[in-house]
Amino acid sequence: MGIENLCDCAIGHWLHGRRPSRIARFSNDTRTLCAGDCFVALKTDARDGHSFLPMAAERHASCAIVSKADSGIDLPQFVCADTRVALVKIAKLFRSQFIGTVIAISGSFGKTTTKDILRLLLAVGNNATFGNLNGDLGVPMTLATLNNDEIFAVIEVAVDRPGDMDILAPMVSPHIAIVTGIGKAHMRNMGSEEGTAREKCKLVGHAIANGGCGIFTGECLRFDYFRGLREGSIVVEEGSPSAGYGVRMCRGRTLVNVMLDGQSFPFAVPRMMSPGTIKDFALACLCALRCGVQPEAIGKRIARWEPTPMRGEIVKSGERTYFMDCYNANPTSFRDSCEHFDRLFPHGNRLLIIGALMEEEIGPTAADENAALLENFPVRRGDCVIIIGDGVEQLAKKVCRCHSRAFALAEEARHVVESFRGVVYLKGHRHYRLETLVFGAQ
Repeated sequence: MGIENLCDCAIGHWLHGRRPSRIARFSNDTRTLCAGDCFVALKTDARDGHSFLPMAAERHASCAIVSKADSGIDLPQFVCADTRVALVKIAKLFRSQFIGTVIAISGSFGKTTTKDILRLLLAVGNNATFGNLNGDLGVPMTLATLNNDEIFAVIEVAVDRPGDMDILAPMVSPHIAIVTGIGKAHMRNMGSEEGTAREKCKLVGHAIANGGCGIFTGECLRFDYFRGLREGSIVVEEGSPSAGYGVRMCRGRTLVNVMLDGQSFPFAVPRMMSPGTIKDFALACLCALRCGVQPEAIGKRIARWEPTPMRGEIVKSGERTYFMDCYNANPTSFRDSCEHFDRLFPHGNRLLIIGALMEEEIGPTAADENAALLENFPVRRGDCVIIIGDGVEQLAKKVCRCHSRAFALAEEARHVVESFRGVVYLKGHRHYRLETLVFGAQ
């Protein structure tokens, strides 16, 4: 849609009239910045992004959006009063010029997995959220790179406090809004699942107002906010012939029968899919069918699916096999993950490393949620269990039938991991950095 359009926002100018030839993506983090990206220099209480302009140039950024120009750096710079405000205005401009179909995905769990599957089914290249850049910075960065060379865009939208969706939903302006489910996440700010539902349903409301539809799971109907949006939405429930799915095994393959308007579409999916991921596939599949993708194309594309790194990923290293699910953690994803692990690796030596659910994320019921999870955890006799977190010694004692230990930090468990031979399960919030037990500190 043209770099020259930045000037149309009436928010700034190119220093000395020098412009880049292209912008691949937008990024405010030089650690993940790639050649061709535009670096957005944000100023926060912790740091000033302008001090990283030399690093951005070294990493071959195409340009930078700045509020303080630096003529001494060999980098095209778009100068404006406030870089954050500029990014939002650029995002709105580019979104208004995109003529394709925009699908937005939100929910307490499964957002990134659903986004990755839907991106695959719709054959979306660049018009999709990169990684999990799904918040108040990630959403405008994604929208600011929309390109009319593609007919679909898949945008992941995360909110962690009341009012966030009032800003993000109209910015995304989706034609289809998918809500993967409502659970306990960001409870410190949201206060309750009711508060989360109130926020998530706004995305569906915007899609319906745009003449599109919502797609959400039947469990969302326990909230009045979603019941009021049922008309104009596809409500997905396991076994429903109108919009649902079912799972069966056939000759060693896992078949997911997706039902829509009384028709059944069977798809062979990778056996590594957990029940939660199969539900995410059903949501994505129904969306793809709604968008006109043929069932034959969906079948071929889903066969190429692999888990997103650190979200059910399996990594082999020496005498250990790691099952890594250590990016996000809430009660729903925890149950799905541990049951899936137990099905994949029911035998042999197993070391289970679990990051305790945190009050900051789950709310004041975190202790009870942890106790319930561990009491029902599929622990087998002979397993070794390690609980990571502050004050988790009592939690470790709740794990029966096996040897259990507690550590405050993941690093304290390194000697146990390095002396172990077998399968290692890693599940916990990214706060614990459990992946460092596999890859080391980055």
